[in-house]
Amino acid sequence: MNRIAVIRSTFLPISETFIYGEIRQMKKYDPYVFCRKRLNEHRFPHAQVHIDPRFVKLNMMLQNRSFQLIHARFAPSGIRMIPFKQKWKVPLVTSFHGYDTPGSNIMKKHRTSLQRLFKIGDCFTVPCQAMKRELIKHGCPADKIEVYYSGIDVEQFTYKERFFPEEGPVNIVYVGRLVAKKGPDVLIRAFRQVHRQFPQTKLIMIGDGRLRRRLQQLSKSLRLENHIEFKGALSHQEVAEQLEKAHLFCLPSKKDSMGNQEGIPNALKEAMACGLPVISTFHAGIPELIDDGINGHLVAENSSKKLADKLIGVIRQPETWQQLGWNARTKIESEFNRKAQIGKLEQLFDRIIHTHEAREREVPFFSVIIPTYNRDQYVGRAIESVLKQTYKDFEVIVVDDGSTDNTAKVVQSYDTRVRYVYQKNSGPSEARNTGIRFAKGQYVAFLDSDDVFLPNKLQRNKQYLDKNPNCRFLYSWYYDRRDGKKRKIVRNVKAPSKLNKFRYYLYKRKFTIRTSTAVIRRSCFDKVGLFNPNYRYSQDWDMWLRLARYYRGYCQKTPLAVYRRHKRKFIPSYRRHLKIRRTATKLYRWKTTTLHALARKYTKRRRYSLRRYRNRV
Repeated sequence: MNRIAVIRSTFLPISETFIYGEIRQMKKYDPYVFCRKRLNEHRFPHAQVHIDPRFVKLNMMLQNRSFQLIHARFAPSGIRMIPFKQKWKVPLVTSFHGYDTPGSNIMKKHRTSLQRLFKIGDCFTVPCQAMKRELIKHGCPADKIEVYYSGIDVEQFTYKERFFPEEGPVNIVYVGRLVAKKGPDVLIRAFRQVHRQFPQTKLIMIGDGRLRRRLQQLSKSLRLENHIEFKGALSHQEVAEQLEKAHLFCLPSKKDSMGNQEGIPNALKEAMACGLPVISTFHAGIPELIDDGINGHLVAENSSKKLADKLIGVIRQPETWQQLGWNARTKIESEFNRKAQIGKLEQLFDRIIHTHEAREREVPFFSVIIPTYNRDQYVGRAIESVLKQTYKDFEVIVVDDGSTDNTAKVVQSYDTRVRYVYQKNSGPSEARNTGIRFAKGQYVAFLDSDDVFLPNKLQRNKQYLDKNPNCRFLYSWYYDRRDGKKRKIVRNVKAPSKLNKFRYYLYKRKFTIRTSTAVIRRSCFDKVGLFNPNYRYSQDWDMWLRLARYYRGYCQKTPLAVYRRHKRKFIPSYRRHLKIRRTATKLYRWKTTTLHALARKYTKRRRYSLRRYRNRV
């Protein structure tokens, strides 16, 4: 079976039985759950649950390509998965459920992160059309949104025709958390009017929550404490038993003061599956479930008077109960059957994975690697200089070498064209090496995070490589810029036509190849190895020397990048260069006599010119 990672901050509150049902009944996918905290383990047993607060285990398994997809339940979990999505290029599906609607106060503080999620995520499932419109309103692309109706296990809820009781009370049942958006206070106030008309009615409140004590006090103040029974949280089986005894079901959902709202409550679906006449509100996605007057009744939200009038009207017309209940059961069986809905969810996963794999098989011509460390004021410009290239067949890999500033936020603000990889601080060589390991392009182009490409840089590189198919190692002229000063062209970058001469000039540092101009065929690193992490300075020069063992460098005599020069502490060159020079002589098998011969050969013209000048004097 294909494995997927399911992310939920807490696995699992009693109110989220539908998540457990989906996980347990999947046939094509094997879900591994990653959470920060685990609750109700005896009610929701599942073998593959990892308590992983910092997602260390998840990161390791993603690195080993253990999962084909990440399914984040609720928007905050999707936001936490952004770095993993960017680093490991795994498809990310985020499911919105209700409290995480973008307009709620809870999500307003995550506005920027939510916009990043909309850019980077592959797909977003919503429980109703109303929430789809809400996501579009807040900037989510419509083509990324799928309306997915979560289903219920219809076999667990037995259909039963409802009749007015010859003896005993008319039982009105409420099932849901005791929170504001479920409207329990509205129901209790409405029940006061209902009880005046029908003293034999009884209200049964199933569920728990922070409003429980306040609601109990409200029932006492209305002198209904003997007619309202607070059952607390019950198991799924116990809820089914209470629904079988009920005559009516009421859930008056509403938008609360914090902007939280429902999707389509599963409690309504379960009551309808039992054949109960249901009364709810014109709220969020509920009208997509209940056709007013056909398989249930709807009233305006947050109106106890209208709710009371509707309940009284339904009680007075018990002859309508059977038809309402039958239509409700039919609706659930046809559109909200869990087995059928899980099949649709798995088909959605199939499609997303197939699209992702097809995209991953595409090999870009260039992989642009941008290593960075605490350069939040520069790295955005570097990235934009790549995204604005006239040649578009590239990927961008930004390797954050343990930055402690706002680098992560800057990089993650870009879309999926920019891959963000974070690692512990290991130095610039390891940052470039990480980028090379992730690269898929035929050629690797390097860009330091404080430098920029000119807009036609990659296009000019591509044209040159097409004309010179033997080229494996390419660089160019560049602009040199000191902070606050005008940039100037650096043209003294040489390109000897003979390999031995190129090696010697490079060895003697007769010219400098700036890393942000270099383009290397990716297969070359298999031969020469990666950057040496032991060198704190001049690790790029060491790489060029090692490349020159096999490949002559080609130079494009036009400026294609801007090199930013910073004030730095002077470090004597012999301290950082001696070891690299010794390594180079071993690579080329040069001896002292060979070096002297090369010096005579490649500096002869210069000595001759100097002698002529002296003779003139």
